[in-house]
Amino acid sequence: MKKTIPLFLSALALGCSLAMAKEKPIHERGWIGGEYKLVKVFPPGFSNAPKAAVLITALSTNTPASVAGMEAGDLILELNHQPAIRLPNLWRTIDNSEPGKLLPVKIWREGQIMEREIRVGRETYNKGGSISVMMLPLLELPRLWPFPLRDKGFSVVLAGFNPEPVSDRRELSSAEVTYFKHCTPENYEPTEAGWRAWLVILDVRTNKRIKSQEIVPSATGSLPKTTETYLATTSSD
Repeated sequence: MKKTIPLFLSALALGCSLAMAKEKPIHERGWIGGEYKLVKVFPPGFSNAPKAAVLITALSTNTPASVAGMEAGDLILELNHQPAIRLPNLWRTIDNSEPGKLLPVKIWREGQIMEREIRVGRETYNKGGSISVMMLPLLELPRLWPFPLRDKGFSVVLAGFNPEPVSDRRELSSAEVTYFKHCTPENYEPTEAGWRAWLVILDVRTNKRIKSQEIVPSATGSLPKTTETYLATTSSD
């Protein structure tokens, strides 16, 4: 009887893995392009600096954010009139925005604050995942406090949960994706890691396979409206 339990779990895991590997319906979410990082340090002379902001670390030209006039190196201070002090909140705002909607954004660039509007694009993806049964128990150091569950998850050694990484985003036009698609054009599909949960010997993971990213034109076919407000933030000599 004891030998049948691992076999039953293995068969169950295989069945679940195959079921989750099937082609899933296409989902969509808002998309503006770019790679981002939360920062808490600011250049000298930055007056009234917030406690945090979001730095654009990379931005391709054929993205909604670039079309709106944003550049790599810009600091996002506000998005949709909300302070950009937490990266998960910024991504939720973008993901939940209807393609074609205008998102107001306030950025800092070389001593000046600018206000712009980004017309949200569309990203489509499939949801996937896997369930695995390990021969040995899954162990991870305990992690309960002070990390909030929604951002960092938790671990009680033999069980735990990790949320979807906020910085694990794939740009179809990035150098990395372009390189690997060139190497294996038929087999490579950009994939973002999702949440992960484990319990003793069971390991469950999800992911998103990116299908497309596109700019959504306005109803009139014109480019997104761009407004600029320059406010000096560097001290005068």
